[in-house]
Order: sequence, then C-alpha cells, then structure tokens
Amino acid sequence: MIQFPSSTFVGKNVPKAAFYKHMEINAKLKARFVEGIERIVWWVKLSPSTLNVEDGESVHEITVFLVSLKSKDMPDDVFAAIDRQMPRHTVFVLVSGQRYRLLLNYKEWADPRKGTFRIIQSFRTEWTDDESLRLTIKGSNMDKVYESFAGQVSGFGTDNDADTKRVITLQQQLTQKQQAVEVLQKKTRSEKQFNRQLQLNAEARTLKKELAALQEEIDRITNRQ
Repeated sequence: MIQFPSSTFVGKNVPKAAFYKHMEINAKLKARFVEGIERIVWWVKLSPSTLNVEDGESVHEITVFLVSLKSKDMPDDVFAAIDRQMPRHTVFVLVSGQRYRLLLNYKEWADPRKGTFRIIQSFRTEWTDDESLRLTIKGSNMDKVYESFAGQVSGFGTDNDADTKRVITLQQQLTQKQQAVEVLQKKTRSEKQFNRQLQLNAEARTLKKELAALQEEIDRITNRQ
C-alpha cells in the first residue's frame, strides 16, 4: 500500500451524505453514489502544514480519500461531479475486494470564490494489488506535488501543467484523426470509382503522417522514446 508520511495521516470516516448534501448533483448521480459506495475514509491531508513543502499558487491542499466500492463498475463520472464542487484538490484510492486503483480528476479552478473547479480530464490507473499500488510525493511546493501526482496516475510521467495539458490535447487530436482515417478507409472499400479510391487513399495517407507526428510529440513529452 502507498506509504504517506505519518504527519499527513487523518484516518477519519466520512459520511457519504457529506459529499453531496450541499452540492448540486442530480438524483441519479446521488443514487449511484449512495448505492455504489460502501465506505469513505479521509485517509491523509497533504498541505504545507503536514508536508515539508511550500504552498502553491493554485494547489493549497490535496485530500486523499480511501473509498471502498460495492462494485468495480462504479462510474468515474460520479466522482467527477462531486470533485467539481469540492473546494480542494483530491486523489481517490478506490478499493474493490483485494484490488486497488487510483483516480485523479485533473482540474483547475473555475471560480475560486465559490470553491468550484473545471475537470480537464479524469485519470485512473489499472486495478492492482495493494503491494503494487504506487504514488510518490515529489515537488518543493503543492502545485508541483499535484502535477507529479497527475503525471503518475495518468501514466504521462509529466510534472508540470503545460506538458500534461499538451499531452491531453494531442491525445484528443490523435483520437479524432484515427476516427477520420477509419471513415476514409470505410469509404474507400465501398467506393466503385477507381479515381475516387485513389483520392481517398491519398487523404488517408496524409492523415496517417499527421498521426505519426502527433504520436512522436506525445512520446517526446512523456519520455517514451
């Protein structure tokens, strides 16, 4: 299991109602939250007062929750809906039987005065056993600690918001172009005119070159080359 400094330990049970009582979530999400979660523990509090790090410009506290699920199939959007309105950055350690995974809703402030966030993307690890679950505290301030967490949970290996957001954008472009290639290939197979087939194949080759360039940039940022 992940080892956090003893100074960060809270170990407090949190009633499920505390997560949605004062938040704007619909009845369906609330029902899924109540029915899908067995127990929530406020595991640790990461902050300048509990870690030997400086405060961040955007991140002031990271709360780590240990969440026991009734089923592995619990949708991530339930946590995202609540996380948008939770006035701090969070990491969820999800537990199902003897299996564990990390969930981090990568987010930025939408309205600091109201304590609300915009979720940029949800990151999660694969299910694993407790001995293989890893999350390492890195960074001299809270911003850097959070960005390091995002890089670890996402698998990007990034440690700053510019690189993390760039990889997200590149992956979105990659998906869009892959879908466009599939559409062109389908059109080519159904096309009767030879000249039109050549044109569609040429368009697909151009997109494939763009796909390769996008993947190269992703690999460069994530140090996979």
